Amino acid sequence: MTLAATLDRSLPRPLQREGWWLSAAAAPAGQTAKAEAGADAAVPAQGAGGAMHGPPDERFRWPPKAQLAALIACVIAANLLLYHRWPGLAFAPFAVAVFLAAVATLPGRKIPRGPALLLVASQLPLIEYQQLLAVAFAVAGLAASLVWARAAARPAAAQLAFTAAILLLSSTRQPFRAMRFASLAVQAGSRGEDTGTMALKAASRLAFPLLGAAALLALLAVANPVIEGWLDRLLTFDIHLLPLLGRLVFLSLVASLVWPFLAWSGVLPRMRALDAGPPAGRWLGLNAGSVTLALVLFNAMLLVQVGTDVRYLLAGGELPEGLTYSAYARRGAFALMATAVLAGGFAVLARPYLGARPGLRCLMYLWLAQNLALTGAAGYRLWIYVEAYGLTLLRIHAAIWTVLVGLGLALIAWQIRRERSSGWLLARLALLGLATLYLCAFVNFSHIVASHNIARLKGPGEPVCEAGYPVAPSYAPSEAWCRTTRPRIDSWRDWDFRTWRTIGYLEAEKVRRRMNENPGRR
Repeated sequence: MTLAATLDRSLPRPLQREGWWLSAAAAPAGQTAKAEAGADAAVPAQGAGGAMHGPPDERFRWPPKAQLAALIACVIAANLLLYHRWPGLAFAPFAVAVFLAAVATLPGRKIPRGPALLLVASQLPLIEYQQLLAVAFAVAGLAASLVWARAAARPAAAQLAFTAAILLLSSTRQPFRAMRFASLAVQAGSRGEDTGTMALKAASRLAFPLLGAAALLALLAVANPVIEGWLDRLLTFDIHLLPLLGRLVFLSLVASLVWPFLAWSGVLPRMRALDAGPPAGRWLGLNAGSVTLALVLFNAMLLVQVGTDVRYLLAGGELPEGLTYSAYARRGAFALMATAVLAGGFAVLARPYLGARPGLRCLMYLWLAQNLALTGAAGYRLWIYVEAYGLTLLRIHAAIWTVLVGLGLALIAWQIRRERSSGWLLARLALLGLATLYLCAFVNFSHIVASHNIARLKGPGEPVCEAGYPVAPSYAPSEAWCRTTRPRIDSWRDWDFRTWRTIGYLEAEKVRRRMNENPGRR
């Protein structure tokens, strides 16, 4: 048996096709000669010598039956749970169905504990509140849990994320692969090969007769009004074509997204170390001399900025005429955060050159310390602006981003101090960002904004309703009852814990106000 005949069918088909020539190297000389003689006898000679160049014709092969059954189960679940609806709470049982279908195709058919816990954790934000961030966590968690469950070896975090992203992106090519698969099936049936199903064999044999009969019947209907009337009564169906096409397109997209995870062989990619090869800063013209000059210049510029912040924000210095503290804070908060982010990137690029000259590490520590001070100043400016103009969702996001930038700068300083790799830093920054987003999915920021601004606007003897503050209906506290409307949950797919809790709160507040208006009914 040749090496090509013993290739693992779990390998991707492009790799199987590219390995066809290994059969000649793996087989003994006698077998190779017999194989070439058999090929020459079976296929007409090409060219003068009749030699065949290139791989043999691609044969039609059905995918494993377990994977096809799992794909059909996933499509049915999507049709029942997700079609024509926002992927709210219904996405959680769909994700469980896809996970169980993928596990059922594994040899052991045992539910792995780690991927299952990851799947459950990724669906919790969607149960808390239906928002875009929760949907993103649900989809990403499903993809990562499928990769973890089907991997041949325990994946690292980088391998898990990279493989899940690649499989999700490969879904865009699945419709073209499906058309190629159908073409191979029809070609195999027309050649009389076994395609594995009676339906394809019958289609290959009946295609021409049926199409010819349909064309002849159409011509007869045009020539004979009686036949036209028969066909009109026979072929009148109450079918809405556009909704049917929309459903088919939706189910095809679901199949395209799910199939790469079911057909994946489980082989994890090798991740190249980030520090391998020349430093990335070399392409920007960085070297020991340029890093030294840049650190000296940048530190001198930041000293001026830190000095002005200390004078005007902390020491209470008088601002120039026509400039208010709120305007000073507004103009500086977001720009200083962008400066700190760029400073962190420069520190990462300059790290390989810090040992080339004495004193470079101290300059880098001074640079990071000044940027930490700038980050704190940006947070203080933001707080001044909130006190002057109130709280908004964007300002809350800016405050969270300020804290993350400060923690990132501290991690960079620790990386330089302990001489850690760039991969170590990237992994911790990614973990910090994901953990922050995951926690933010459970926080009701709109309630925080409404409560803060109502407390700020409500003065002595000033009703909140007369202040004219636009309170978000679903998140208003009890003081703003007059501006609230009840949110709705039309079906179980619309349910989430935050909306259900808000409805219960509004109902209880409604009963309490009625009791206050009619004390005799207590």
